[in-house]
Amino acid sequence: MVLNLINFIQVAIVWILIIPELLYSIHREGREVKKATPASVTEQLGRYTSMILMILPLGIREFGFTSKEEMIIYFSANGIFLFAYILFYILFFKKQSFSVAMVLASLRVIVFGLCGILLHHWFLIIFAIIFAIGHFAVTVKKYKGA
Repeated sequence: MVLNLINFIQVAIVWILIIPELLYSIHREGREVKKATPASVTEQLGRYTSMILMILPLGIREFGFTSKEEMIIYFSANGIFLFAYILFYILFFKKQSFSVAMVLASLRVIVFGLCGILLHHWFLIIFAIIFAIGHFAVTVKKYKGA
């Protein structure tokens, strides 16, 4: 299965990842202005570049799967991880905790990385790793006070 220039399946995945974050940021109290730390810059660079690479096949010739098994894994694993992401965000809305924040961070990274691996999109894998480094650092600092 070869995907088009703009991958609408990946667009849906990105929106599923964005919507809970938007709802959380709209409804949370005590909105603080973040300072631009190296971790937050790394996180934002990785996050937004990963989102762009999820949608556009920049740096690769063919945007698709090499086998039916990859496609089955792609749809089933992403479905499971995105369902878990929504469930954990519901828990996070009710009570914010370090453990739930780390699960949410892990699920975001896993979705970006899984899509990169299964679509053979090496730039997406690289920026998913960059996002993971920054995102975990920011999450630990925010919830553990490190």
